[in-house]
This record gives sequence, structure tokens and C-alpha cells, in this order.
Amino acid sequence: MRATIIIPVYNTEKYLRRCLDSVLDQTIEDYEVICVNDCSPDHSLDILEEYEKKYAPKLLVLSNEENLGQGKSRMRAVEIARGENIFFVDSDDYIARDYLETFLKEEKADVVIAGYTKDLDGKLVQHDIIESPWTLICYPVACCKMYRKAFLEENHIDFSDSRIGEDIYFSLALFCANARVAFLHYFGYYYYLNPNSTTRSLTYEKKHERYVAAMFDTLIQRFDRNKLTETQQYMVEYAYAANMVNALITYGHGCKPRLMREKYEFFLEDMRNKFPNYRKNPYYKILGFTGPTAKIKWGVGISMKLIKLGLGWPLYWLISWL
Repeated sequence: MRATIIIPVYNTEKYLRRCLDSVLDQTIEDYEVICVNDCSPDHSLDILEEYEKKYAPKLLVLSNEENLGQGKSRMRAVEIARGENIFFVDSDDYIARDYLETFLKEEKADVVIAGYTKDLDGKLVQHDIIESPWTLICYPVACCKMYRKAFLEENHIDFSDSRIGEDIYFSLALFCANARVAFLHYFGYYYYLNPNSTTRSLTYEKKHERYVAAMFDTLIQRFDRNKLTETQQYMVEYAYAANMVNALITYGHGCKPRLMREKYEFFLEDMRNKFPNYRKNPYYKILGFTGPTAKIKWGVGISMKLIKLGLGWPLYWLISWL
């Protein structure tokens, strides 16, 4: 079997039929769909059972006995998947009819990365990718990609135990395992901006910086950094800084100085412990290299420059009030 589409499902009954209709209406036939009901409190399971009855054996439904989160739900399906290639689709998103056919033309790669179309309540906006060694770690979504199942198994690639940022860990693990990457300038994945999604519900109270620290603890334990080139080590360190800066700026703004001081000092101590030579990283700049988006480069470049000069706190103090 050429492909398995895996869909974790939690509280998305409003969008689930659209998602299922799209994955079951592909231009090829040699694939299966595995849906994992993660103890969804709404009527999602009823919808899944209705589709399973109609489309079995192409569509299989698994039900978790307890809520496991997206990452572990996906890996439960990966373990039994029969497809040579794995696709992840979120249950509030949907895909084009030629989605599988387009990706499967690149079967020789370990990971195939494509762009996507953002659905803003019917307004469709395409987002392309940059063909760069940075793409895996700067575009860390599990969807919009195809994975060779044998590569995942051979390198023990999975999601972290964290329920926040598990896609980031998954992408970094692929990077550390030296996955062969192919790129598609294709936009057949439709990402719906769901206001109730986990990511959009994050606030400074969730202490996102702690999840980032734990994620990189796991990564460092699982992969020997000495087996990476010096450039790759700098790139992993950059990914750490980018995620920490994002945690403090995007999810920490408005938290007021006392809480921001706690977050900021945690970031500095954790960075010094994990990456004691962070001052030598040549990528902590805004210009001169291609890969991260301009937003990431500006955020990381300015923040790390100020931190190196001992002037980082005034920036985060200001952000704590915004």
C-alpha cells in the first residue's frame, strides 16, 4: 500500500465531515485512512463511526481510552499503518483531490515538504516554502508533508510527550536524523484557522517557555549532538532560540514585568545550560543567510544581539506591557 493518512480527532465535529470527504476523494486508490478519536467530548465519534461503516476497510477508526494528545494519537496510528508513506491531516483542515498523487511523485525522499493554503473563513491565501536546509526546523508543522514510514521506524522518530509543540520536536528529530528532503511548490493542504485550536488558545499563563525547554531536553537526550556537523549544531541552537523568543514575545506579551522577569531569567539559565557557547553562533543576525522567515530572523537577531550585550531585559520589559 502506497500511503496512510492519519487524522487525530478532538472536538472538531463542525469541520470533520469536510475533512473526511476530502481525504476519501483522492485521485488514487491505493491508500488507507486511520482516524484516532482522542476522547472527543462532542459528536465526533458518531461521525467517525458513520464514515467507518460506509468506507471500511479503507477507513479505520481507533479510540483512545484516555486523552493522549495529537502526538501520541498520531504515533498510535503510525504503528499499525500499512502505507509506505505517512501523511498527517488535522481534523479541522482538508486537502485537494490530487494531494496524495502529487506527493507520491517524490517517493524517493525521506520527507517531502510542500506549501499550504490558509483558509480564513473562505478567503484562501497561499503560503509557499523556501528550498533550504533550514526548512525542516523553521517550518515545523507535521501536516503539509509526506514521510517515508521506514525512515521513521529506522530512526525511532516520534513526537514528544508534550501536548504543546510536538510538531516542532518531530521536525527537529527528522533534522537530527539527517532526513533526505524534497520540496514541492504545491498548495493542496487547506489549513483552516480554527479559533478553538490548541495553539490559538495559548497564553502566557501556560508557560510555553517550559514546554520548549522540556522539548529540547528530550531532543538532546535522544540525539548525540556530536554526530551533527558544527553547522547543524548551530542550526539546532538557533531553533531553540527561535522557539524561546517566540514563547516570550508571542505568548508572553502583556504578562507584566514580574512574570516576564521570571520567564526571561528561565530562558537565559536554560540556554546557558544547554548551549554554553551560544555567543559564538554565527546565525544570530538579521541579514546574510537564507532560510528562516524575515519575522523569525528579526525576532531572533535583535533579541540575541541585545542578550549578548546584556541589554535583553529592557526589550522584554516593554513586551510585558504590550
